[in-house]
Amino acid sequence: MTPKFFGQELSQKEFLEEHVAPTKIVVLGEYHGAAPIIQLQTSIQETMARSIVHLPMMATSVAIAKSSEAECPLAQSNNSEHKQDEEYEIGIEQISNLHQSPKVRVIMEHFSMEMQQILDQFQIGNLDTAGFIQAYKDIGTEGHNLNPYLPILSSALENNRINLYGGFIPRPYARMIMREGLDQTIERASQAGFISADEQLRGTDGHYNFFESLLTGRDIHSDPHGKLATDRFRAKMFPAQLIKDASMAWCAKNINEILNVNGQDRMLIVCGVGHMLYSHGVPERILENSSNDNDSSSTIRQEDMLRVACLPMNDKHIRDESEQKLDTEALLKDAYGGPDSNAADVCFLYIEEIEDESKDEEIIKETKDAYDKVGATAHLEGGNMQKAHAILSSLHYTSDEIAFAGADAVNYQGVGCPHRHIDIQEGEAVADFGSGLGVDSMIARGAVGPNGLVVGIDLSTECVGHANKRAQERGFQNMSFVQSSIDNIGDKAKEISQKSGRKKGFDAIISNGAFCLLPNKKKGFEECFRLLNDGGRIAICTTVIKDTLEHGVEWPLCMQTFAKMNEIEPMLRKLGFVDIELDLSDSDMEVPEAVEEETSECSHRDNENKQGTGEQDKEKENGCEDDGSGRFKVHNDEGSDEFRHLENFDMNALCARVVIKARKP
Repeated sequence: MTPKFFGQELSQKEFLEEHVAPTKIVVLGEYHGAAPIIQLQTSIQETMARSIVHLPMMATSVAIAKSSEAECPLAQSNNSEHKQDEEYEIGIEQISNLHQSPKVRVIMEHFSMEMQQILDQFQIGNLDTAGFIQAYKDIGTEGHNLNPYLPILSSALENNRINLYGGFIPRPYARMIMREGLDQTIERASQAGFISADEQLRGTDGHYNFFESLLTGRDIHSDPHGKLATDRFRAKMFPAQLIKDASMAWCAKNINEILNVNGQDRMLIVCGVGHMLYSHGVPERILENSSNDNDSSSTIRQEDMLRVACLPMNDKHIRDESEQKLDTEALLKDAYGGPDSNAADVCFLYIEEIEDESKDEEIIKETKDAYDKVGATAHLEGGNMQKAHAILSSLHYTSDEIAFAGADAVNYQGVGCPHRHIDIQEGEAVADFGSGLGVDSMIARGAVGPNGLVVGIDLSTECVGHANKRAQERGFQNMSFVQSSIDNIGDKAKEISQKSGRKKGFDAIISNGAFCLLPNKKKGFEECFRLLNDGGRIAICTTVIKDTLEHGVEWPLCMQTFAKMNEIEPMLRKLGFVDIELDLSDSDMEVPEAVEEETSECSHRDNENKQGTGEQDKEKENGCEDDGSGRFKVHNDEGSDEFRHLENFDMNALCARVVIKARKP
């Protein structure tokens, strides 16, 4: 993708024979778990293996043994906090044979360096595939779905010229930076052998500009110098990214120095595209490490490296639907900013697999079932008002709003406070999309007064029934709730508005969390636009993915449903909205420490009440959990054993709570 060859198309055969075969190091930037990319990686590593197959195998002078005294950095997993069982011990002779040269050393992000022992066990035949996958899950820090990668694993097993290596620092170290600070993390990581003892985790301004754009969705092409970039991620999140880059580059350096015999070894480094585009991250750190190396025989130069970025194709780049030709230049400009961007040397274009539409139905059914259980138990006594008050206050609900919600405040379930962003006026008509048990609708009723109108729409029959009952009990004649999916409301809400003497639609639409679990976000916003009066506005509190969830990681269904932050504004603009703003002023996912402290005693008492009753083992049924009184709240999937690996992800780096504001002209 140099300016001279920008947009030039290569066949896969040309790519492999003319570019991969003669190259010493290939850096593959992938989207995890994508089948076309896995096929490409398999072809790359086998092509590299064929390019050295005529050379004789030579035993290395380094043996890797299970010993805390081992100097080889590839054995440093023995010094980590996640030591393997005795069954994973590997003999010196077997290891020496396994790591003979010359070979293709495949360093993969999917495996942390502490997993080298189980990788070696697998490659010498002491673990079958099922045992290897189970051992991977037992370590539990990375959480990738390895099933799509079976072709790569099989390729390495069948070809004795290919070796697999764990390339990333274990995920908890990135979290450690956020919680324990930079200096302590560097010290512990270097002692474990995951990074250099001289590592300081300093990144360039250019790298930070790129990293910040991934988190915020800022268009880096229109702001190449980062003048609009915020520094909010520089102190902690950026070093958490850098430590991953540093560990993979450190692993590559050690393999190059220790295992490379007579310079004949090849290296394939596989990481997410966010760790290699524009040469930021892994490539620049590999080159930096090599430039500081006094041994010229192991020096890695820019010309030794081939950077391959992977990019899913989009329908809008089809030039001629009948011939299925791609407008490659337009696609590359959209993705990387043009021929001078130097994003990569080669870009692999592939068509994403179409997801099964039944998945949407599964999400809708699970959501309805869970919230029906919540609605069916909402009438029971219980609920902690102290905890509810602390949570609502932390989300910036006013004392008057919390007081107006009254006893219903214990039924709050949301991700933010839409009322701070929409300024509901007396006498207005308001719709609440995904109204649940009606807490935000009731607060809106307090704002519109007796002459206004509030209509709540929710998928759950039980929640709608409870909310209507509470509205009647509180004497709110101008507040109603209807059962409907918010992406297909039809005339239900308008009928209520017309019955109240209003011929028009709604002046304001609020939502608090419902768009998180809505499979088709576009349809939901289309309904907002359709039901709004001219000049009407929306305030949608939801959770979004800042960039892209790693493919191949086992994510909860709810997270897979979140919208991508950088897709929201273009979608709303296309629908006709104006004055679009994504408010990130209260975007952190983690509960504030003050709220944690205020509610921890309540939670402690709840758990004490359940001890010895067996309730703790049963409370996660159907995606819900019992609060101790028989009342159910929607349970967060990240707490289950199936998603234990998510504890090692920084949710503030992955996701954000946002308020989407816009107006119908």
